[in-house]
Formats: sequence, C-alpha cells, structure tokens
Amino acid sequence: MIDRRKIAWVLLTLAAVVSVVASLQDVFSTVYKGFGTDLRSTSTLWITTSNPQDGPAEQPAFFAAGWPVMISAILMAVAVVLLVRQETAFVGRPLAMGGAGALAGVVLLYVFQVWELQELIDSQPPRGSSKDELLYHDGFYLLVIAAVAGLVGAGLAQRRSSEPVVEDEDEGDGVVVHQLGNDDDTPPFGIAIPDDDERETR
Repeated sequence: MIDRRKIAWVLLTLAAVVSVVASLQDVFSTVYKGFGTDLRSTSTLWITTSNPQDGPAEQPAFFAAGWPVMISAILMAVAVVLLVRQETAFVGRPLAMGGAGALAGVVLLYVFQVWELQELIDSQPPRGSSKDELLYHDGFYLLVIAAVAGLVGAGLAQRRSSEPVVEDEDEGDGVVVHQLGNDDDTPPFGIAIPDDDERETR
C-alpha cells in the first residue's frame, strides 16, 4: 500500500527546493521594440536587468517576491523535518499547510501581476511593424510547479496515519478443540479418571 505520508514528505521537499531554484532563475522578460535595437528587460524575483547595458540600470524587481518565496520554502522544509517524527507531526501538519499556502498565494499574485503586464503590453499600439512582447522563462514555470506540489503535499500531510491494529495471539478465528492422545491421558485437572474396565476389576 502506498504510504501517503512519504509522498507528502517528497512533494513538500520538492516544492521547497524547486521554489528556491526558481527564485534564482529569470522569470520573464519584456522586449521593447522600435528603438533601433531591441531593449530587453529581464526580471527575477529579486532584480530587473536590461540588455543592452546602456539601457536602464539594474534595479529591484517590479514584482519583488524573492523573500516571501524563500520564507515559504523554509517553512515547508521545517515542516518536513517535524512530520518525519510522530511526536512532532501535530506541529508539522499546520506548518506544512501554512508554508504551502503562503507559497501558492505569492505565486498566484505574481502570476496575475505578470498577466496584467502582458495585457498592458498587448494593448499598446505597434511601433511600425514591430510590437512589444513579454516572454516567459524557466523561473515562471518552476514557481507554478512548486506551488502545486506544495499544496498537494500539504494536503496529504493532513491525513493522520492510522494506528496499527495489534491482534491478540490468544484469540483464534474459531473454536479450538484440544484432543487427548488416548483415554489414559491425564485431564487438565490432574486427576486420572478410570475407565469402565478398571472400575469392574476393583
């Protein structure tokens, strides 16, 4: 039978690791055209950089979600450590749900903000034959994967493991009949009962 607790541990660990990796990757880029050379502005969860270098200087990301994602990852990692031990699992379960819920909330808000930015770019009139565009990078998809894995893992972690049922070895499925080897065997009371032949000879 599949152990749901172990699956929860794996998913929560995966969510924590992937979210940290996503925070170090490029999330999206906006490409502004019609300036002779395309101006690309790339954002992570921490900073926004521009290419070519003579564009706007490096600055904090417009959607700076680095620290919320990191804190959520730490909460899920601590929850896994607590869930492994039965004595501390009651603390790990709400902590796992809190970390996964926080990550999902941050990612959902981030995705909505990026989509709004894309709608804004799409609504801009083209500059000649070129039109600005928004590009998604690996960090964006990793964030979504981490959020989904965290929620599923936290949900599975809420299921308490059933205590193993210990069967009494003295209890059988049916009636146990003890058959004596012969008529001369001593019964459980320790008193030998003479048969009819012995009684007649006496």
